[in-house]
Amino acid sequence: MVRFLKLYEKIGIFILIILGSVYLSIASPNFFKVDTILSIITQGTYGGIVAFGMVLAITSGGFDLSVDAVVALTSVTLAMTIPNLGVPLAIIVSILFSCIVGFLNGVLITKFGVNPLITTLSMATIVRGVAFLITRGRQIPISQSGFMNIGTGKLWGIPYPIIIMVVIFIVFYLLLYQTSLGRYISAVGSNEGAALISGLNVTFIKIMVYVLVAFTASIVGVIRTSQALIGIPSMAPGFTLTVLTITILGGTSLSGGRGNLVGAVFAGIFISMIYYGLNLLGVEYFYQMLAVGLVLIFALFIDGLRGRYLEVAKIKGIKV
Repeated sequence: MVRFLKLYEKIGIFILIILGSVYLSIASPNFFKVDTILSIITQGTYGGIVAFGMVLAITSGGFDLSVDAVVALTSVTLAMTIPNLGVPLAIIVSILFSCIVGFLNGVLITKFGVNPLITTLSMATIVRGVAFLITRGRQIPISQSGFMNIGTGKLWGIPYPIIIMVVIFIVFYLLLYQTSLGRYISAVGSNEGAALISGLNVTFIKIMVYVLVAFTASIVGVIRTSQALIGIPSMAPGFTLTVLTITILGGTSLSGGRGNLVGAVFAGIFISMIYYGLNLLGVEYFYQMLAVGLVLIFALFIDGLRGRYLEVAKIKGIKV
């Protein structure tokens, strides 16, 4: 069983993608066309990008349930600031506002000892409320059509969202696996007490993690708003569920200390394939969310099973 679980950790998500590809190739003769594949990957970038931040949060021993609200806050901030500041500066301001949300999450969790679940869930409600308050519940159209190029443009035939995801993946990969901060994040998630005794600034590390989660959510907010050309206070309902599913399905353990960014990329693509396949069958959106919820339960089951068996194997002295 231990060998199977270790094998699943390495290639499980690839097997799921292969199975999904076989089904979609049968259900849709156009599946293997370049445009279709690029469309599926593009849809997968939304959850994938935020999952990079969530990987850091879970690796550090926490998580963030406010990402969908941060996406909405970014959307309405963009719509309200672009007419006065222009597109580049409005994007910077919107991202900074969103990062402040992450900073507040980190401060409440570290300085006041509030549970991450309570903190980020409460912050999600507050931030979503702020988004509705400043817009009075209305959608705000954006007249600068050039802004749409961020979400719909292409470079050498590759959609910009995919390029953005690749760039952010490289940055986060280097951060987590090649820098001292990344090692500290893993150390805090593995044993926070030992990290404190060893002299690590756990407060700073955790605050940085939540700022980075908010940063990734704001990037997706920019992309989605660019595609819609509308600031939407209700944007991304249920998006947090999708991000958590991608993160855990990609192989990041809820027990902390070990993150899998590569798995998050392919898990994002797999979840996008699920939505695409269900759309082909004409399944309503609510049932699509149900399907993603079932995938999350499956991922949690495998993660729990893996944790238990690996712990037993270590106790018995079996090399894992």
